[in-house]
Amino acid sequence: MFRKLFELWHREGLLQQALNDAQKMLDNASILFKKSVAPLFFDEPVNAQEIYDMDRELNRYEVEIRRKVMEHLSIFPKQDTTAALVLTTITVDIERIGDYSKNFLELWEIYGSSFSKAAVFERLKKIYNNILDMFQLTMDAMSNADAEQARKAMELHIVNSKDCEEIIAALIRNPGKTENLAPNQEVLAALTSRYLKRVSAHLKNVASSVVNPFDRIGFKPPDAEDF
Repeated sequence: MFRKLFELWHREGLLQQALNDAQKMLDNASILFKKSVAPLFFDEPVNAQEIYDMDRELNRYEVEIRRKVMEHLSIFPKQDTTAALVLTTITVDIERIGDYSKNFLELWEIYGSSFSKAAVFERLKKIYNNILDMFQLTMDAMSNADAEQARKAMELHIVNSKDCEEIIAALIRNPGKTENLAPNQEVLAALTSRYLKRVSAHLKNVASSVVNPFDRIGFKPPDAEDF
């Protein structure tokens, strides 16, 4: 399905422009994610205003993509409808990545420090690295209509989701017993797990647009029940 859409999008016109915008939007979302996470995960400096400005830029991309899609459909109401629907669907997911990225900055501002060396936080960093891989795989998949890369991104989400849920379950079931973390550190770990899982899930949804027909975007491929 996506291969057919990919060929349509590479004609000159508004949908091609909208596809380019979506690819830029995803690239910007990956930069925003890394910048937002840096102070909490790695004790690196951050310009908070830059984070909020980048998030607003993602919002502007979403509006511009919708405008181009609507303009195209108003001129050609029966042409490339599925491609238009796919674009408007995945840009919602990309915009949500920006929102969750801001949450990491807000956690750092509330907590006032970076992660400790506790094993749970090291585990969260591994999930973060998986998400960076997902960004690259998804961007490659979108650029080349590469279903294999998209499937790899979706498989990484399965790993991320399982790890995040295990961390949250352990913190809830055994309060005060996870590496002797202080209560505020347990809350920090739980919220970070949830935000990472949501970023991973939205990336999975974008990647699924390369593999799945429109009606199954965000879901497992019909030929892969283990997803």
